Amino acid sequence: MELATVWNKRLTDATVRELTHADDDLIYQFQAQHPDYFGHFQDHPVTRQEAIQDVDDVPVNATHDQKTYLGVFEQDQLVLIVDLIVDYPLPSLVWLGLWLPDKSLSAQRRGELYQSLVQTLRAADAVQLQLSVFMGDRQAPAFWAEQGLTKVQTTTVVRGERAANVTIYQHKFDQAAN
Repeated sequence: MELATVWNKRLTDATVRELTHADDDLIYQFQAQHPDYFGHFQDHPVTRQEAIQDVDDVPVNATHDQKTYLGVFEQDQLVLIVDLIVDYPLPSLVWLGLWLPDKSLSAQRRGELYQSLVQTLRAADAVQLQLSVFMGDRQAPAFWAEQGLTKVQTTTVVRGERAANVTIYQHKFDQAAN
């Protein structure tokens, strides 16, 4: 199932498409507008190479065919990057590796987009989504709690020579509400 195609059917005022290396400049420009996010785990602004590496990066024990790197567009403007690993770390689970909204999106609009993504994932037989939030992030925990996610655990992730404390959140989908 092509997630972008299915997600598009659930949206009336936005379009979703797979982001590829043909979008490298767009991906870098968008990510460069989010220094606070990248400051949680690196001591420098995101570089072009780091930004475009996201298109291909997969976690240990995942394969490239499990990865979907999506852009959500409103009026032809990129407003959200979503990096998903399907069936990871277990079958029917989805890992949300990146949810990076444009700063102009309201919390309500981000919530609408997230809930439409949940409907899309449920249609693909996913039963749960997990993600991590950096401990220093003061806004994300409230947003994810409003969307129905709950804290699972706190852990430390290592990227290169830097370590960061994160909280893992999960959203168990209500299968009856399909």
